[in-house]
Amino acid sequence: MLPSLAQKWREEVEQLGPIKYILNTDHLPEHVLGNLFLPGDIVAHDGTHDKMRMTPKSKEQLRKVVRQHDPEGAELLNNFEPRYPNLMLYDRLTMYLGERELEFLHLPGHTPNNVGLFLPDARVLFAGDTVVNGYRPYLGLSDIPSWITTLQAIQVMEVDIIIPGRGEPLTPDKLDPLITYLQVMQERVRELIEEGRTRDEVVSRMMPYFEEWPIDPTRRDEERNLYRQGIRRIYDRLTGNR
Repeated sequence: MLPSLAQKWREEVEQLGPIKYILNTDHLPEHVLGNLFLPGDIVAHDGTHDKMRMTPKSKEQLRKVVRQHDPEGAELLNNFEPRYPNLMLYDRLTMYLGERELEFLHLPGHTPNNVGLFLPDARVLFAGDTVVNGYRPYLGLSDIPSWITTLQAIQVMEVDIIIPGRGEPLTPDKLDPLITYLQVMQERVRELIEEGRTRDEVVSRMMPYFEEWPIDPTRRDEERNLYRQGIRRIYDRLTGNR
């Protein structure tokens, strides 16, 4: 979340009431940067805290990205330090906001430390990037078997609506294409490994499949790099080079 956007969200949300909790669905900078500009306790998986640590170099890289997309907001990041979660969970954490039950759930796969929020009374699951709808999943930090297991578990939850990290809301029965994509990508890489292909050869031979998804022309190079990261990750997991 860019700084200027976070400030706008705060203004809108506080018209409804005070912000009590923030959920960091994982540790990626775009998912935790808003911590700096929003009040409230921060909920995250126990593994998120250490993964949020930043070197001076990584801070400057983040400022550079923010300057490209939010020049005014970038000024707010001078000499910043991450604001870390203070409420951590391993498997699940249940809290109450008035009479509403909040069930924070570990949803591993996209990253090891993904967390979602389930509202049992509304039968709604906020899934973060564990679920994306109409977007290419990022595989660069993934464990595909765990991800598939998580998605299959979501399918049998008492959930009517899933709010994905990207894309439009969907129902659990619409998760099959995402599961299939993960299975197919892993199997393609496995077959190339069994042919004796090196890591670089596997990446090269997987590149034609990059065109399977719609591509934003303004982000084509970035998307290609993210796709390559995902192939390398699958290769490393399958070969034990973790």
